[in-house]
Amino acid sequence: RHFSDGHEALVVTHSIGKPSGVRWYEIRSPGAGPFVYQQGTFQPDSNWRWMGSIAMDKVGDIAVGYSVSSTAMHPAIRYTGRTPADALGSMEAEKTIIQGSGSQTSVNRWGDYTSMVIDPADDCTFWYTNEYLTINGNHNWHTRIASFKFSNCQ
Repeated sequence: RHFSDGHEALVVTHSIGKPSGVRWYEIRSPGAGPFVYQQGTFQPDSNWRWMGSIAMDKVGDIAVGYSVSSTAMHPAIRYTGRTPADALGSMEAEKTIIQGSGSQTSVNRWGDYTSMVIDPADDCTFWYTNEYLTINGNHNWHTRIASFKFSNCQ
C-alpha cells in the first residue's frame, strides 16, 4: 500500500508453533530499505489457527482471517484485526464468521486457499473467504464469503 503521507507498507502472515498461531508482519518501505515496522503472533488460547490471509485498508487497519480448530471443536472461520490506534504488534479480540459443524475424517489436507482482500469501491471493506464443513466426512467442504470493516475507516 502507498499512503498519502508517503509511507509504503505490505502485510504478510503464516502459521507458527504447536498448537499453531497466526504470525503476522507489517513491512515498511518494501521497495527501498524494507524493515519490519511491527509483528505479532495471534494465539489467544490453545486452539490451532492456520490458513491465514491478511490485508490492509486505506487508513492502515489490518485484518487477518484464518481457520481455527481443536480436538474438542470442529473447524471454524474467524478473523482478528487492529487499527493504527492499537499498540504496535497487538491484535483485537477475534470474531467468528461461522462455526463449522463437521470435521474431515481421513484426509490429511485442509484447503488450498483463503483470501482477504479490500473492496476497491470504498477501500475500507474487507472481503474474506475460507472453507468449513457442515458434517463429518471428506471432500464435502463449503465455502464462506464474509465482509466487514473497521468503524474508523470512512
